[in-house]
Amino acid sequence: MTTTNRNITGIIFNIQKFSVNDGPGIRTTVFLNGCPLRCKWCANPESQLIQTQILWDQKKCINCHHCIETCPKNAMKIIDKSIKINHSLCSGCKKCVYECPKNALSAQGEQKSVEEVLKIVLQDQAFYEESGGGLTLSGGELLLQPEFSRELLLAAKEEGIHTCCETTGFATEETFDHVMEYVDYILFDMK
Repeated sequence: MTTTNRNITGIIFNIQKFSVNDGPGIRTTVFLNGCPLRCKWCANPESQLIQTQILWDQKKCINCHHCIETCPKNAMKIIDKSIKINHSLCSGCKKCVYECPKNALSAQGEQKSVEEVLKIVLQDQAFYEESGGGLTLSGGELLLQPEFSRELLLAAKEEGIHTCCETTGFATEETFDHVMEYVDYILFDMK
């Protein structure tokens, strides 16, 4: 078996502990950012971009426009009395989030290393052993971050943790095979 690169990073949307609907037993589900599909029924539309995404909450906003002044990439503008964020310009630095006086801005998606995610997953190892659970990778689509996904799955296998993934399979055959080598159980989402 190959040795893991636990320093490789990925963009994580959420980590959900004590998940019982994402594979057998009690699991920790790691939701990765990024999905090439734009399904109308998407459960996590805010995770579709592969980078950190800044979200604006109109109800909290006091229209001070400090976020616009603060953005080093000029990625924010006012359009029709709303703050619009150009995600192709946004670098994900989160300066606007940190400086918003009313917390009207939030960041979805955080860069984490395999080691950082694995530490969280290992906290519930006793539950996995008792219930037949383990780690589930979900998304977005885990196949958009194939190297990170593969390394996290391999690290889990090195720790004796059962692995599962929820995927649309939307990738090349080579990418699919490369990642799925370390998956014990696949939940395939047919589109």
